[in-house]
Formats: sequence, structure tokens, C-alpha cells
Amino acid sequence: MSSPLAIAAVTAVLKDLLNDGLLDHDLSTVGSFSLTALPPDRVSTGQNEPNQLNLFLYQVTANQGWRNEGLPSVDNKGQARLSSPPLALNLHYLLTAYGSQDLNAEVLLGYAMYLLHQTPVLTRAQLRTSLGTPSPIDGMLLPSPFGTLSAVDLADQIEMIKISPVYLSTEELSKIWTAMQARYRPSMAYMVSVVLIQHPAEGQAAPPVLQRGAPAVGGTPAPVLTAARVATSDLLPAMRLGDDVLVAGMRMNDPTIATVVFTNDRSQSSNEETPTSIVSSTQLISHVPSAAEDAGAMSNWAVGVYEVSLRVKRPNTPSWTTNAVPIALAPTITVSPVNAAPGDLALTLTCAPRLTADQQTQVLLIFGDQILQPDTVTNAADATQPTTLAFTVPGVTAGEYIVRLRVQGIDSIPAIFAGTPPTLQFDPEQKVVVA
Repeated sequence: MSSPLAIAAVTAVLKDLLNDGLLDHDLSTVGSFSLTALPPDRVSTGQNEPNQLNLFLYQVTANQGWRNEGLPSVDNKGQARLSSPPLALNLHYLLTAYGSQDLNAEVLLGYAMYLLHQTPVLTRAQLRTSLGTPSPIDGMLLPSPFGTLSAVDLADQIEMIKISPVYLSTEELSKIWTAMQARYRPSMAYMVSVVLIQHPAEGQAAPPVLQRGAPAVGGTPAPVLTAARVATSDLLPAMRLGDDVLVAGMRMNDPTIATVVFTNDRSQSSNEETPTSIVSSTQLISHVPSAAEDAGAMSNWAVGVYEVSLRVKRPNTPSWTTNAVPIALAPTITVSPVNAAPGDLALTLTCAPRLTADQQTQVLLIFGDQILQPDTVTNAADATQPTTLAFTVPGVTAGEYIVRLRVQGIDSIPAIFAGTPPTLQFDPEQKVVVA
């Protein structure tokens, strides 16, 4: 990590980079020039305006990626500091060119922008060279214990320092120059990120952690889930009501597994099913009930993405759930009619499970390659009945059309396994033949 001299050190390195680069290019057309790091209102302008580049640090902001790293912590008395988080900063510079004659300012600004474009990252070698002995920055002006600090620590921080151009609008430039109360000159803004300032000796060192959380009773490792899919085939993108779900992981034959938990945060629904079979130590199967098997399935489940976890119940301890893996529940539809004449087609669909209130405004019909919104969406008063949707498909010509229902981005699956051996084929009940 860097010392509190890091901000001044970055400015010094940028000055050194620009000065060396401009000298190497031997700008004879401009003549002599200087490079400063002054507030713009202190730079001379007017008839005696010199050839000059000025690098001004006009703003310092927090670095969003590092701001929550290592939150401060103290002991239980609120006295001794146990850790010291880094102060992560982005430095915002305004590079301004001044010229004694026509085009001199433009030439200087162009070369300076070219140099910074060619050097998007300040390497550790560049930092050590610019800040090494004799260093342009030291802590002699600071009180003890800061007087012994070294700016060259900047080269040892964990992240490299990157230079990025910032293209300010006319309004933003106007506000900056008005605030500085200086005469406007051609300028370019840059952000230098990230500078990490931290005292190396602050805080206390804790012993290493050997285990997180309370150990399991008897020391038995807990089941761990890695994936969930439809048991019949890994080709199906989502499960449906009535499907078997294969849950894969480790230690799946643990006898303390009580139920398989299906949780949908969006619909705020949670369903627990007893595992139907233990395939092996790495796989178990659970069944998602259909409306015919469970009258409550139509309203207890909802189309969406579910998190699948296992509820474990061990003796003398509260039940708890394992990690979760995702699986989607797709709508199951019926289509009527499946045979029709050319022309405008009135199509009726039923959807299981029932659509929730917010899903009724986010449902679409995919008819062949057409995407249509419903004319009406109706949930019957009987909660065991599916949602009914009515659509009008205009100008349908002769042909066969696959029908899908899309609910909040999840499509019904117009496929079944058929044949010997079974293969995935389009479901004839989700196909409309127009002749």
C-alpha cells in the first residue's frame, strides 16, 4: 500500500512523464516551454503568456471497486483498531496548454495527449525511476511520524495505476473554469486510478481461520449441491409441473436429508417435496407434482426461476438448508384449435401453473415467428383451474406453426419424447396446422 505522499507522487510522475516525452520529441517549432502543476488562476496569461503545460488536480473521488474492502473494525471497547482499510482514490486531472504564439498551445496539448495515450498504465519501473533518489517528494515537511515516509511506496501497491481520458462536455468544462476563476485555455481531463493509501503497521493480526461456522454434529460433512435439471433429459431447458427433477451434488445419500426445497423469490413461493429416490451419493430425484396429483399445484407453484436446496434435519439441532442451485419452471400449455383455416385465427390457450397478477401483463404468444400480446387473460375463481388466454393471430396462411407461451422470459417447451428409442420431437398438441 502507498503512503499519504501518494497523491503528490502521482502528480510528480505524470509531470516527469510529460516533460521527458516532450523533450524527447524536441519541439523546436514551439521553442522553450515549461511544465507545471499549479492552479490555473496562478498561470500567467495575456500578452506575456508563456509556452506551458499545466497539470492540475481538480478533484479526488472514492474508488467504487475498493471502497468496501476491509471495513474498519475495532475491539469490543471501541478503542483498539483491529484492522485498517485502504483509502482508495481516483485522481482527476485537468491538462491545460498555453501558448505564446498561434498554434503553440495546440501543439503542446496534442503531444501531451499522445504521450498519455501511449502510456495507459504507469509501470512499477517508471514509478521507481521517477520517485527514486533523489525523490521529488519527501515527508520532510510533515510532522513525525510522517516525516520518514517515502513516496516510492507507490510502486509497491497491489494495483497498477491506470490513466484514462475523460471527455468533459462544454457545460462541465464551463463549470470547472468558472469555479477556478481563470481564463479558459484548451484542456483535456484525465482520471488516474487507483491510489491505495494505508498505514502498513496499523491494526492487529488475527490467527488464521481453520473452519467457518459451527461444526456439524458428529463431524459429518453436509451435502453440497452442484446442479439441478429435468431427470428425463439434460436437453430440456426447464422443468414443468409433473416432472422429475434430478439434483446433483455430493453426499446426496445423507439420511438426514428431509426434503427438497424449491424457492421462487419473485413470486415469494416455497414448496418442499420429499425425495422420491436416492440414485447414488451424487444424485437424488424429487418430483414436482402436476395439477392432477396435487390440486394445490396450480396456485402453489409459479412460472419462474427456482432455487433448489435440501433441508437437513439432524438430531438435537434445528433444521437448516444447504446451498442452492437454479432451475426454471416453464409453463405447460394446451392449444385450441390445433387445426384451422387460413385467415385471422382466434386461438385459446390454457397455462399451468396459473399466472400471477404481474405475470398476466408480461405474457406473450409465439406463433411460428410472430410474437403477439393476449387479447384477454383470465384466472378462474377456482384456484385448481389453469389460466385461460385468448389471442388473435392475423392473416395466417397455410402451413404448420409451433406455438409457445412466453412468461417473463421463460418459454413453454413444445417438445416431448417419442419413438423407439425415445427422442425429443415437437409436440403435435402444441402445433397448429392451417390448411
